[in-house]
Amino acid sequence: MKPLPKGSSSKENPRYGIHYGIVTQNQDPEKLERIKVKFPWLEKGDEDESNWCQYITPMEGKEFGWYSLPDIGDVVTVMFIAGAMGQPVAFGGIWSKVDVSPEPNEDGKNNFRGYRSRSGHRLILDDTAKTKIVFMDKDGKNTLGMGEFEADGAGPNKSAVFIPPMAGTNGVSFSSMEGTLNIWCPKGTLKLKAEQNIKMNAKTTIDVKAGSELKMEGGSNAKLTASAPVAYDAPMIEIN
Repeated sequence: MKPLPKGSSSKENPRYGIHYGIVTQNQDPEKLERIKVKFPWLEKGDEDESNWCQYITPMEGKEFGWYSLPDIGDVVTVMFIAGAMGQPVAFGGIWSKVDVSPEPNEDGKNNFRGYRSRSGHRLILDDTAKTKIVFMDKDGKNTLGMGEFEADGAGPNKSAVFIPPMAGTNGVSFSSMEGTLNIWCPKGTLKLKAEQNIKMNAKTTIDVKAGSELKMEGGSNAKLTASAPVAYDAPMIEIN
């Protein structure tokens, strides 16, 4: 595509107001996160494209801010500084019957807000009666949920937070429905503390291993039970 003349000014056929454009490029050689667009409504609009167009974000600063460039083929809204077509600025994307929203507000209560990536990863802010925040991968098999665990509302973002049978109805839940969930603290101390109880439950085996010393202490009582014989294996065992 041919770029529009860089010398286009507001005095030469100025364009005021907001216009639709279709993204044609999003890899800025100067790494300024700009895009180029075409304007099909112009004469030869399918052949020409704009100059590099600044893309407005909710927040920006030196090496911080929200970054989410539109894809090639996405529809965006564009204005021109002082009406000069050589100085375009894009304000954001547009949903349509072709590019539908990830949250259609099915029940009219507008209870869900958030972000969905192209592959389907989601950040969900759930403002239903079962309010929660959910981070979820594209398959919904790995989640982090904070708030009320039960589902409420309507639409594709309606979601329950997985919890084991012994859990309550609200709090924080890390879930990995397939594979392994790892919590690492390689250069520090990992502490688990609760004012009441800590529960660990596994259908098969719980392994606890210390590199040098293992300490288990009960402030008042200690109890170890098993439905089968118990084996203690050590060069010396002292029971006081």
